Amino acid sequence: MTIQEYLTGKKILVFGIGRQGGGLGDANYLASNGYQVRATDILSKDELGHDKSAYAPGLELSLGGHLKSDIDWCDLIIKNPAVPDDHPLIQRAKSKGAEVYTSISLFVKYSPLKTIGITGTRGKTTTTTLIYKIMEAAYPGKVLLGGNIPGNSALSMFAECEGKLYAVLELSSFQLHSFHAQQVSPNYSVVTNLHPDHLNRYPDMHRYRYDKEALVRYQKPPGFTVYNTENEGSVKIASVSPVTKYPYESKLASSYQTKLLGAHNQSNLSAAITLCTKLGIEDDVIRQAVATFTGVAYRLEQIRTLRGVTFVNDTTATTPVAALTALSAIKGNIILICGGESKKLPQTDLIKEIINNDHVKKIIFLGSLNLVDFTDALRRGCPDKIAGQAKSMSEAVSLAQSVSSVGDTILLSPGFASFDLFKNEFDRGAQFNKAVLSLKS
Repeated sequence: MTIQEYLTGKKILVFGIGRQGGGLGDANYLASNGYQVRATDILSKDELGHDKSAYAPGLELSLGGHLKSDIDWCDLIIKNPAVPDDHPLIQRAKSKGAEVYTSISLFVKYSPLKTIGITGTRGKTTTTTLIYKIMEAAYPGKVLLGGNIPGNSALSMFAECEGKLYAVLELSSFQLHSFHAQQVSPNYSVVTNLHPDHLNRYPDMHRYRYDKEALVRYQKPPGFTVYNTENEGSVKIASVSPVTKYPYESKLASSYQTKLLGAHNQSNLSAAITLCTKLGIEDDVIRQAVATFTGVAYRLEQIRTLRGVTFVNDTTATTPVAALTALSAIKGNIILICGGESKKLPQTDLIKEIINNDHVKKIIFLGSLNLVDFTDALRRGCPDKIAGQAKSMSEAVSLAQSVSSVGDTILLSPGFASFDLFKNEFDRGAQFNKAVLSLKS
């Protein structure tokens, strides 16, 4: 069955079009191709902030709140992955017999391309992007990139499939959740690692891991799974894969020239190298792509060096583990901008590292005053390192610059979510870049 055959005749509700554009892209694709579709969001049109021209002609909108009448009208819901399954209206839809999926699960199920899926608590974006770069070098113009990327519309990718061979997809646990319902997994899968995350949504790590397992659980031969032997969570996820499994270790990348910082990126490189090697791509193609790969925005991204001080943006470090990784990757003294909204994750290791690491010279707390356990522990453990609390990004950057010296690195690696002061982590990162680039030479 094709995606067109599946969608024809259905009343489709896009539930949660969101601000980042992916949901709107899905709704526009459906409207532009003549399907019966309605798009809804809890936010109003003004709050969503999309330009009027962004909406496809004929797209029926129901904004400013979710209505029971919309649920009762539809027989297929394509929901935003951020909407939990226990949402009352999602439960209502299921009780009335409506199917509930995400657009990315539909793409993986009905795509005519070979799909490569990458997941992990950390490293999935870097690994995904590098795999795409290598695949594109091997098959120019024949590879798509999609999934958990701001603005990406999975349904719109169907319009780009002609003449293509592969789709490389970054997949979050929220996206993978609906793969269980459809019992579908990508042809080829990479599991970078598993660490505590999203425990403000999941009741425990078991449930979080279960959603990640959807990446591999329904794979079929001749597909395969690539996994990280240095991470217990990756090994456990791979264990449920019914297809051939290929392990990797960080040391595999040691013979490859790279511009990326940190031991964690050696692991990311090794994942990409293993996957592409098993797909038959020649080593010289892989080496050239790895050597020229400069990384991904907002992931230990060097923004500027001003008067001997380097500014590094790691805004996607939304967990304590991610911030720990960043601290280990930076050489020399660090002015750390950290803090945000708690995801109910363990903080002890990050607190100990900040206190005991002599290279962490000063700390600026950014945003939420609700991280009492975190901030109080640091105020007790290393009071001399505390430079202050900032209520905005510009204030944080200004304060960091004022306490820095030649050779220091001012590092934004928050360790927490961004929703207290910012729309999301990308908004936080963009505001950091703006503040840094506005500093006078």
